[in-house]
Amino acid sequence: MHHASFHVAPTPQAVHAARHRIMDTVRTWNVHLDEHLRHRLELVASELLTNAALHVRSRLTAAITLENDLLLIEVHDASPTPPQPRTAGPYDVSGRGLTLVDALCLVHGSEPTTSGKRCWAILALCSPLPASDTDPPEGNGAADDLPDAVRWSITPAGACLLEQLRR
Repeated sequence: MHHASFHVAPTPQAVHAARHRIMDTVRTWNVHLDEHLRHRLELVASELLTNAALHVRSRLTAAITLENDLLLIEVHDASPTPPQPRTAGPYDVSGRGLTLVDALCLVHGSEPTTSGKRCWAILALCSPLPASDTDPPEGNGAADDLPDAVRWSITPAGACLLEQLRR
């Protein structure tokens, strides 16, 4: 497991620098970032950092954790208010960040902390595993009737990252 964290001022220049620092840190961990993965990581890191910088305007802490082929990106800020998704119109210049994060990550969320909140996202650094015979059939609408053990599975690496989120 690899982990790094650092403080970020709530300014556009600091968000830009933090995004590059995250990318550089992941590269030092010998992670191969193809063009698609690099763009996903840059966009997710930028959105999490920018949301906090724009809406909270307090010092932020960025943290990244690599566990096997999963990358956890976290942004801690001083506000307990969770991010509010919204629907952006075709000419709006903002309001799409959480939708983008949702589309690019395996899972993401936010939770209160003793000093504010933590917003996080998990990216897979490899291709998804092929469907297994325990995956529910698609298109039958019965997924909600299946037991959790069939609907959800987690790898050991995923379990380690979930433990990081519980801390």
